[in-house]
Amino acid sequence: MKKVIFVLGALLLLSFISCATPPPQNYFVPFGVTNNPVGTKVGESVDSAGGILQAAQNGGITYISTVDVRYTQIGSVVIRTFIVSGE
Repeated sequence: MKKVIFVLGALLLLSFISCATPPPQNYFVPFGVTNNPVGTKVGESVDSAGGILQAAQNGGITYISTVDVRYTQIGSVVIRTFIVSGE
């Protein structure tokens, strides 16, 4: 009888865990800040395309002021995008 109650309790606990909310679909993480003034230019790059350097080149940025990282989850795949701002 104790084993049956234990198994039912474990199944009940697992059913509550499966109803947990998923992580947010898009979320930002500040990555870096420099002493350069915040400019008007913004560049973005997906991680596999070159990272921070490629994002700066995409935005025509020579002096980086801030770097943010945006994580986008599509199913079980997480895509990391670098967002660079500066002049």
